Amino acid sequence: MFFRRAVQGLFLGTLVLNTCWGGVSVHQQRDISSEREFQIYMLRGQLYEAEQAKLVQEVAKRKSGPFVGVLLTQTLIRINGIRSAGLPLLYGLKIGYQRYVKSDIGGLRVYGEYMGGVNKSVLKPEQSSAYQIASFNVDLVMDKSIDTRKKYAIGVFGGLGVGWSGYKDYPSAVHNPNGFGLVINLGISMTLNIRHRIELALKVPPLKVSHAFAYSFASDNLYYISYNFLL
Repeated sequence: MFFRRAVQGLFLGTLVLNTCWGGVSVHQQRDISSEREFQIYMLRGQLYEAEQAKLVQEVAKRKSGPFVGVLLTQTLIRINGIRSAGLPLLYGLKIGYQRYVKSDIGGLRVYGEYMGGVNKSVLKPEQSSAYQIASFNVDLVMDKSIDTRKKYAIGVFGGLGVGWSGYKDYPSAVHNPNGFGLVINLGISMTLNIRHRIELALKVPPLKVSHAFAYSFASDNLYYISYNFLL
């Protein structure tokens, strides 16, 4: 009798011990599996960050370089207090270089710009007037990518420059308004496939008001749309 009970007790003890050891083993296996999943998740995150950093550097390099552009400008002119009959359209060209530093978000550009156009004379409507502006500019450019490959972006820019502007109300006019001054640039932009950039902008001309010449001159700010191509 005693021997039978001893055998039963030994069997139950062995069963309980195996169950306990089996439970610990499953728990440990779950811990190891969770740790491996966490490590894989972290490695994937690090790999993604490395890929994004590499992509940013590549895009910044591709967005840097020389560019050329064309622009169409509109403004309003007053001569001796008389407003011009039409809105003068100025056509322009620009050429410059831009560089994005360590990211595809912010960059600097330097460029020269010329714009000019003709319109009806204010003082002698049967004749034509001419208005032109030349400037050298430095702008800070900020872009925000709108796609995963960072080929398309919307942005803003602003900068300063120095320039010269001159106006001639009719071909035989003498002592015409002209002068050097500060230029201010502000605008918004859209970048398409990295190399194509469309801008809507405001430019404060170097000479806005003058009474020091044969006739008084006043010009509003210049509003323009431009297209730039990255070479």
